[in-house]
Amino acid sequence: MIYDPLPRPAPPETLDDQPPVRALMSRRVVAIVPTAPLSTALQLMVAEGVRHLPVMEDGRCTGMVTETDVLRGLAARRGPWGTADLRVLDVVRTAPAVVESTPVGAAATVMLQERTDAVLVVGADGGIAGIVTATDLVHALARG
Repeated sequence: MIYDPLPRPAPPETLDDQPPVRALMSRRVVAIVPTAPLSTALQLMVAEGVRHLPVMEDGRCTGMVTETDVLRGLAARRGPWGTADLRVLDVVRTAPAVVESTPVGAAATVMLQERTDAVLVVGADGGIAGIVTATDLVHALARG
């Protein structure tokens, strides 16, 4: 689901306080295919220094997998019938997305509503332009 904020009047003092997500998003996005084993997803996250992987299939994003999803899946793979070889598609979640012009506060609201710590950023062409994480928001707050 892509959130595109409707124009709403804002108090004058807040207009400049809310930069768009394009100002703090990471443009480097590492993705994975749904059929990849969870161990591969974890290795990719460690190697690339990321905690969120968009799941791509046939050139489109079908969801997102987080570090927590992967770790929980790996921990739970031992069940009553033995060890299961779980794949990314077994733990994938929906990937909330916002457009590049979305104010950072609105992106934070989407994260709260969707109970996630990241949103994908969609560019004008409809493709993934970047990602904003809770860590990005904290860094932006710390910089003032």
